[in-house]
Amino acid sequence: MIGITEMYKDIGEMIGVKYRVVNPYKEKVNCSILIISKGYKERVKKLNPEAKIFEVRAATFRDLIESLEMLKEIGDEKKIEESIRKIREREREVKKLLKRKAKVNPKSKFLERIALDLNLEISEDGIELVPDYLGGNIRTHRYDLGLIERIEDRYRQVIEIINSFPSLF
Repeated sequence: MIGITEMYKDIGEMIGVKYRVVNPYKEKVNCSILIISKGYKERVKKLNPEAKIFEVRAATFRDLIESLEMLKEIGDEKKIEESIRKIREREREVKKLLKRKAKVNPKSKFLERIALDLNLEISEDGIELVPDYLGGNIRTHRYDLGLIERIEDRYRQVIEIINSFPSLF
């Protein structure tokens, strides 16, 4: 059985596998394969030593595509290729919304990766991009949205901030 954490449950559909939503971060789960957030492997392995663990990332569209590529080992390759095609299409549409180039000053690695993916210049004197968990207004972990929609929402928020500034740079 494949277990996927709540945050990444959409990946099950994207790779075409049967799965169940589990919380292997806090308890032992009866799954031979686990799909979890990158950075938690050691913690999950302590509770689930027999499980094969796949760590995934999805801060950016590229992260999600790379994660899906890695999951070809356990998923339906045709379904995965279809999912990647849809993600790339969505990515192109979202990136078209950026109306100008700007210098930005992201206050988290998470937002820095999005800014770099948008080909924005990183600079101390740039437009500040601050995530909600540091007191800013960029919501980063909207669990009310699906996985692709969450990524898209982050990009749209950054783009909206950039587009709202006059062309200063």
